[in-house]
Amino acid sequence: MRVFLVRAVLYLAFGVVALAALIACRHSGPRAIALVGLVYMAVLILVLAMLANYPRSPRIATVNAFADELEEKGLLVGTDFVAERAFRVEALNEQSGPHYFLKLEDGGVLHLCGTYLYDYEPVPGIAPRHFPCTRFTVRRHAELAYVVDILCAGIIIEPEVEAPPYSAVEASADRMPADGDILVGVDFDKLREERSARNLSAN
Repeated sequence: MRVFLVRAVLYLAFGVVALAALIACRHSGPRAIALVGLVYMAVLILVLAMLANYPRSPRIATVNAFADELEEKGLLVGTDFVAERAFRVEALNEQSGPHYFLKLEDGGVLHLCGTYLYDYEPVPGIAPRHFPCTRFTVRRHAELAYVVDILCAGIIIEPEVEAPPYSAVEASADRMPADGDILVGVDFDKLREERSARNLSAN
């Protein structure tokens, strides 16, 4: 309902502006009218493009042929999640990929990590953020357990912080959760603060 009202008000406002512009330019020359019309259309297109992404919701990830093939063979297993909040931990290197900690609606903190997450992150000027979001399905290979894709739905969740990466010492000492782990009994805010306070020399 809120989205409808916002769009209705904006459409009405543009209609009023268009009428006012026509009245104001009725005695102007063709060039002036054309210039005003061009500016008006440019602003209108920009606003409509913004409305198309309001509220910010992720695009559904395209299901590729490989995922279809695995599903036909019964080798694709999906797990649904509902998240409320999230924060991101930077990748130690390009080969390791970023980490996301997501506070789940039904309790616990989900940890996801890996290079596959790059496919769902924003690319400035090219692609919007797809993940994290309030509702999503992580689909894994039934036997090898690696993530095939993430089906995103719901509303985009902007990461609350961008925490420094795990150190090489932490990684080698297995002091970070594995991909797909659900941390039970862990306070999300405390975990976020602890990770945010780390630096590259953490050990």
